Amino acid sequence: MTTIAAAIAIGLALDCFSVALGRGMGNRRMDSASALKTSFTFGAFHIGMLILGWGLGSGAAQLISELDHWIAFGLLSAAGIHMIYEAIRCDLGEFGGGIGIKSLLSLSIATSIDTLIVGFSLPFMKIQMPVMALLVGVTSSTFTAIGWYLGTRTRIIIGEKSEIIGGSILILIGLKILLDHLLAC
Repeated sequence: MTTIAAAIAIGLALDCFSVALGRGMGNRRMDSASALKTSFTFGAFHIGMLILGWGLGSGAAQLISELDHWIAFGLLSAAGIHMIYEAIRCDLGEFGGGIGIKSLLSLSIATSIDTLIVGFSLPFMKIQMPVMALLVGVTSSTFTAIGWYLGTRTRIIIGEKSEIIGGSILILIGLKILLDHLLAC
């Protein structure tokens, strides 16, 4: 079960990496405080959603699975559009970065919806919840930090257009989630 638990944790953390990469590209400077805040929050949301899903059981899985793609698409698209808008609106010389609380919470929810669904299935896999929750949280936090760092480094290399690219990445991730679900039906 250790290999399965690790594979699940990595699979769930890849969304965090992608979103953090896109969001990191929106920074005009290296911002360690925002990277740590985002890493911690994404990890905490993943732990919380996993435990919530495990606690609610599989009865609610059907309801949430019918809406999760729309929620993720909406939240990621809103964050991406906001990043693109800010990139176009801001002066080239303006320094910024960071991440606001509304953006942080919406991205945390968007990246952890799948974790809620996975939580429903854990009782059937006979994986110990405390170990799995810790593994998912640490992996998600680590992948977030790496994505944020790489995104910010990309911003430094590419320049001002990277915020538009980062916002576009968030929108495309949301669109991919939506299309994957709709085309699977």
